[in-house]
Amino acid sequence: MPTAKHPIYFRPQLEAMFLPVEQMLQIDRVNSIDGERLVCEMDVSSHWVFPLHFPSDPIFPGTLLIEAAGQAVAIWGWHAGLRGRPRLVKVEAKFESPVLPEDRFVTFMATVRLRKNICLGSVGLFVGERKVAEVTAVIIIAKF
Repeated sequence: MPTAKHPIYFRPQLEAMFLPVEQMLQIDRVNSIDGERLVCEMDVSSHWVFPLHFPSDPIFPGTLLIEAAGQAVAIWGWHAGLRGRPRLVKVEAKFESPVLPEDRFVTFMATVRLRKNICLGSVGLFVGERKVAEVTAVIIIAKF
């Protein structure tokens, strides 16, 4: 997986964007944004959700992976200069492999196209070389 040596956004900068905060902010760092492409990561090895989601057989919930993919697309929109309230208006997801407590982080590799204030994202989710999911997310960024 390509990853930057020096991320361009860390969690404190992401919390300053119009994104969910605290437990609901899923993205921990953005490693690169190059044109339509974005690479970011979510730490999962000690994520708060594992003790709560099937405690005897913990698995990372698909809904939070979809949320994280949507946040990645919204971050791309913010970086592209859009300011406003991001709203996930359409999503499709295909899951291929579970995210488990022993996994360290999930890498999100996105390609995003912009049409006015609409971000159309295709996001691949990976743990190492293992593909976890493919999420297509449409985010509208409503101006303040």
